Amino acid sequence: MRYLPRVKRVGSKLQLALPSALLYALGCTQCATSKPETAERQIPPVVSVALPPLTAKATSNGGSVPAVPPSSAVPEANAAPSPPRVYARTRYVWIRPEPDASKEWIGYLWTGGSVALKSPKPVFGPGCMNWYAIEPRGYVCVDGNRATLNADDAVYRAVLPYAPNLSSPWPHRYGESLGLTAETTLTGSPLDLPALPSAIHEPRNQLHRRSTVAYSGEVNVNGHDFLLSADYQWLPKASVTPYPVVKFQGVQLGRDAELPLAFFKAKDRPAYTRTANGEFREASESFSRLSFVELNGERQVVGKDRFLRTKRGELWLKETDAVLPVPQTQTPWGADVGREDETGNAPKGRRTWLEVAVTAGYLIAYEGTKPVFATLISPGRGGFAKPGEDPIEHALTPTGTFPVSGKFATATMEAPGELIHSDVPWTQNFSGPHALHTAYWHDSWGEFKSGGCVNLSPIDGHTLFEFTDPPLPPGWHGVRWLPWLGPSTLVVVHR
Repeated sequence: MRYLPRVKRVGSKLQLALPSALLYALGCTQCATSKPETAERQIPPVVSVALPPLTAKATSNGGSVPAVPPSSAVPEANAAPSPPRVYARTRYVWIRPEPDASKEWIGYLWTGGSVALKSPKPVFGPGCMNWYAIEPRGYVCVDGNRATLNADDAVYRAVLPYAPNLSSPWPHRYGESLGLTAETTLTGSPLDLPALPSAIHEPRNQLHRRSTVAYSGEVNVNGHDFLLSADYQWLPKASVTPYPVVKFQGVQLGRDAELPLAFFKAKDRPAYTRTANGEFREASESFSRLSFVELNGERQVVGKDRFLRTKRGELWLKETDAVLPVPQTQTPWGADVGREDETGNAPKGRRTWLEVAVTAGYLIAYEGTKPVFATLISPGRGGFAKPGEDPIEHALTPTGTFPVSGKFATATMEAPGELIHSDVPWTQNFSGPHALHTAYWHDSWGEFKSGGCVNLSPIDGHTLFEFTDPPLPPGWHGVRWLPWLGPSTLVVVHR
């Protein structure tokens, strides 16, 4: 039995498990509501979100897939009939700009996903007998194997309860592999699942120790627990160590706090009080790791130390103990940040952009000239890339100004030593293979950690994925940025 879609190594470089879109992870280690390109789409409110439940818990006698309401259920009185849809039975149901399989893909559907049709009438085109136009654009080949128009298709109904939950920052549950091979996986299925298409699985025979696992179901067979992986393989639970749930999240400016503010990384930091003679002494209180505090702008220098006063009564902090997000003075098009844009140079649309400060370890999101969100990130282990340096080889984060070129709700990545990061959520390419993406396997925000990508916490990854352009259309799992369809969020990365 094969575990887990092919991710290739190119020299020492690493390749995303997408046949035509590459992402070199090097240990780096999407769904937004569709709106007009010019519509306002603010940073969504962050609320306490429950983890997706494990939807199956069978006994040694096996079990059945949790009930899913049949599509033929009687609609409510006076309810408008639902438009016909296409349903994905496997991964990577490619969306083409025209009914032609030779055209480059512009997006894709995913196992258990579906999207509304523009027309119920198929058209013939190269590479497929039945192309269907979908919302909001593009065509999908419906061949009955990878995709179907039948909402009661046995495979689709069986996998639907275990499909990624894209309304949550955590589409699956996650853990670390202790070493998995074809011999250790469960032969057959303890659930009443039909024969699944081969393309639903990732073609891999093993998952090395320290690789990561995404899973969405659990069963017990003859006293042994097994997990249902995101690609519908059964893995021994004893060979997977669940990760703690990472719930760090950034700050919505104007709601949670205002700039200036400070984050604290790595460890708890002492708070200080100022005595009558101007000396600073450690207070009984401290600032917790990954917490934040607002500042009032007052500063005092004592010797080589600079102290900043907080808005928490008489408490101060030492500047070197904190991460201080400092907005850029100008937007990428030359307008002054914090002021009305009078340049006439602003791009069309929402004018969103992200600032990533590699050395300091923070990110600020902007709507035009206004900062709206700030958080801690984990950049490349080697820091920022200098001119002439290969960011891939040295785990560096590239600097410059880049558009978000593609967004993927989940994407499997490979790291050195054939290590795999399974179904990494909220991946946004910005510089060739480099991306902003969730890292569910660590909690070291503000620290140098990745192989060059910009790591985000699950909540932050989800928040920024929904904030940025292009939006992911409803039902899609991945989308490419197409300049003629609208703007893309700019990512400004500096040292």
